[in-house]
Amino acid sequence: MEEIKRKIELLAPARDILIGKAAIDNGADAVYIGGPAFGARKAAGNSLKDIAALVEYAHRFYCRVFVTLNTILYDTELAEAEQMIRQLYHIGVDALIIQDPGILKLDIPSISLHASTQMHNYDIERIRFLDRLGFQRIVLARELSLEQIKAIRKEVKAELEVFIHGALCVSMSGQCYLSQHMFGRSANRGECAQPCRMKWSLKDDQGKILLKDRYILSLKDLNLSSYIPDLIKAGVDSFKIEGRLKDESYVANVTNYYHRLIEDYGRVGSGVVTAGFEPDPERSFNRGYSSYFLTGRPENLVNMDTPKSMGKPIGKVLEAKDNRLLLDTAETLSNGDGLCYLQNGELKGIRVNIAEGNRVTTNEPVKVAVGTMLYRNYDKRFVTAVENQKSLRKIRIGIVAEEHDGKLKLTATDEDNVKIELESETRFEKANNPQQQERILQQLKKCGDTSFLCETVHYWGETLFIPSAELNTLKRRLLDDLMKEREKERRIIRQEPFDKTVAYKEIIDWHANVVNQKAKDFYIEHGAREVAEGFEKTGVSGEIDLMRTRYCILHELGRCRKKCANKDLKFPFYLYNDKHTFRLEFDCNACCMRVVKN
Repeated sequence: MEEIKRKIELLAPARDILIGKAAIDNGADAVYIGGPAFGARKAAGNSLKDIAALVEYAHRFYCRVFVTLNTILYDTELAEAEQMIRQLYHIGVDALIIQDPGILKLDIPSISLHASTQMHNYDIERIRFLDRLGFQRIVLARELSLEQIKAIRKEVKAELEVFIHGALCVSMSGQCYLSQHMFGRSANRGECAQPCRMKWSLKDDQGKILLKDRYILSLKDLNLSSYIPDLIKAGVDSFKIEGRLKDESYVANVTNYYHRLIEDYGRVGSGVVTAGFEPDPERSFNRGYSSYFLTGRPENLVNMDTPKSMGKPIGKVLEAKDNRLLLDTAETLSNGDGLCYLQNGELKGIRVNIAEGNRVTTNEPVKVAVGTMLYRNYDKRFVTAVENQKSLRKIRIGIVAEEHDGKLKLTATDEDNVKIELESETRFEKANNPQQQERILQQLKKCGDTSFLCETVHYWGETLFIPSAELNTLKRRLLDDLMKEREKERRIIRQEPFDKTVAYKEIIDWHANVVNQKAKDFYIEHGAREVAEGFEKTGVSGEIDLMRTRYCILHELGRCRKKCANKDLKFPFYLYNDKHTFRLEFDCNACCMRVVKN
């Protein structure tokens, strides 16, 4: 394995404090969590008290806590955001993930700032600008290829964060306005109604229907587990798992899976993870997987049949009668499993009441054809194992006990080479029984429910007779002092002042999502002559693109215009449902598609 000098970070999502702790226990080096307000998931807010408790837990292991403040802000919200940032800084939050550049014009402390992918970090000019401004980290857009990431790494000094797993938004980050246009719910405000997960139809300019009531825009989930070494070599610093609305079993499973893939590299966090289960992402929520555009333009990026989790294919139906099924499967099924199958273009679900080998009795009669493929989207046995057999994270230490003039001197050194010494105030008698030394060694090695795991313990000098209660008291003091010393030694990253002299574009159009005066002032400070207000503020009249995406319906249908003449079709195409119709424009030179409001 090639030696990597920098430390690698595994970044996991946390809907709440319990899930945040589960992520850390399963190997995350950092977690990102929503604060009391202004996170990009409105349903995933957390109190300052809970965030403070998560910070304290994470810092034990030299892990970090990032708070998402990645929505655009109205003028009336800036004062509240400023106060919240000060409070988050005070409780020890390590960084904020932000979208609105107006935050840079607020009076805030030197908390580290990360440029959210919502700042549309897919354009090299934009990324260079954010880097030269002084952002400590840039979260790259999911659309980028491995070669683009390599090129960006050569251009910027900031840390680079890349998504490696989870749901994919079909739009380029920060550039989707469908939800706002259709429902008055802005994706840039954490209120996305997910129109991309809805059914749509597709027709050409002559009314020829190419697709009817299909999930045309619903991308499969991202899974870059096969490319971790390539991404590390490319210079990625942080590997991010998406899923701030996911439950504990999902986060624990996926985090542990990726932890195992990178545990042999130098890591940001400390501690050894002992898992009570064997991780397998296919056994958690997923819409099927793809590597998106990391190594080219793949086929089958969407599952047109359903936007829901189908889970893992388990085999085909051999017989079906009433609520009894005979299956051709090598999987072990359990009572309580959830199964699903596609029928007439719809996903149907059933629950297993009784599992007996490859025969199952379901909770209701099933009319399913022989040969139908079944999927398990809820694995009862696996979920129970994840929930009940909790993973543990412990900091490895070694203890040396020395007899010195009748006193016991203890020295503890942890895996980060943090050291603490403690000497007893009491002088002890010499032990008559030489087996007392083995008792002392065994007693010192037990760390109980602390965050430490003692791997080695040595004793030097005369064996002393030390009552168990006194030895336990000394050991507790030693471990408490070591944890305090670790906190003193913990690296804290502060935000350096931003460079106000860096120039950007002279014309800032509505795609920059400017909805407050501070954001406008920011762009003017950096050379803008004109700054347009964002879509959420004005609605932007006329013909505009409501979504830009690298996903192309033509390519998905095998109709790429670079390869096919498509003489049987009349352009433009239209995306429509019973309430809305949008024109599709294809920029084949840039391999991009736009959803346009007429």
